[in-house]
Amino acid sequence: MNIVITSLFLFFISSISLNAEQLTDTFRLDGYANIKTYITDKERVDDLQISGGLQGRYQITDSISATGQLHFKEGKNDSDEHSNSLNNYETELKWLYIDYYLQEDITLRVGAFQFPVFKSSETGDIGYTYTWTETPLSFYGVFGCDDFEGGEILKNFSYNDFDFLAQFSFGKSENELSKESGPTLKGDVNNLIGLTLKTSHDLFMLNIGYLEASTTLQTTDNIIKDSHVDFNMYAIESEIYLDEYTIKSGFIKTELTNVFAEDFNYYSSLEYNYNDFTPYFLYSQENILFKKSDNAGPPSLSQREKQNIEKYSIGLRYDYDVNIVFKVAYTDEFETLEYYDADSQNKSHDTYTWTMNVIF
Repeated sequence: MNIVITSLFLFFISSISLNAEQLTDTFRLDGYANIKTYITDKERVDDLQISGGLQGRYQITDSISATGQLHFKEGKNDSDEHSNSLNNYETELKWLYIDYYLQEDITLRVGAFQFPVFKSSETGDIGYTYTWTETPLSFYGVFGCDDFEGGEILKNFSYNDFDFLAQFSFGKSENELSKESGPTLKGDVNNLIGLTLKTSHDLFMLNIGYLEASTTLQTTDNIIKDSHVDFNMYAIESEIYLDEYTIKSGFIKTELTNVFAEDFNYYSSLEYNYNDFTPYFLYSQENILFKKSDNAGPPSLSQREKQNIEKYSIGLRYDYDVNIVFKVAYTDEFETLEYYDADSQNKSHDTYTWTMNVIF
């Protein structure tokens, strides 16, 4: 514990003087770090989480640039449990792409990306960029996939007082797939196509996204009768600015065939900005619809039908400096699990969260 406290103290002192560094006329290096601690009665939740990352951008020519981002997060120990020991930390490549800027505000992009559907696709790991202690969506992807390799075409344009960004994405993903229960499933995600439209104004911001893809599952025991899976994802997220108040909301729906659960998520928050303080109220809901297991071998004794998770959070963000923020929040969580052939289960959890987010 003394080592942890000392590390946090040194990190805090050093972070005060850190800023984004323009190393040369053509290369810029940025970074971020997150420290989060909990007090909760929910099982299997770490009481301390530390993560961070580095992003570099190199301007090759006036019309070509390269961008890369590495994310550092805790991994698992020999007992397959989450561990924040430095020996178990993992490095994840979030971005690695080349931009080619054409005339008329068109950009061609090739490389590795995050799913483009979400408003926070590019900043979900950077805690400094959002007000809450954690994002309303615990996972920005589908059954284990949140990134892909391929290409994108981006077009910026304006109409009256509105600014627009239209984005077309295509490619594939090679992540290991996962679902709520059962065997580990593997399969490359192919034919990935994404369409995104973002618009901004002095009074609001709107993000609309659509994503579709398909995969063929691979299992060692061959218990999946139909191995083909298609999925579609829809996302609508918005921000409305009313003087010192900001209203944020989002709706994300995922439709899948075969053995994976389908879900839809909704969140809404009200924020009030007073000098360096921003108190907020956040409500989020996740609804998961499970599929019967007739396509995946013999049914279990109690098959899950629906799962509903509601969260009510009250929090406060304090901008200590231009690159350091502190946040506190209390979250009341209600979980309902319904079965096809058994009584429903209800659980509730209380969580107190403290975070420090830094950019440099």
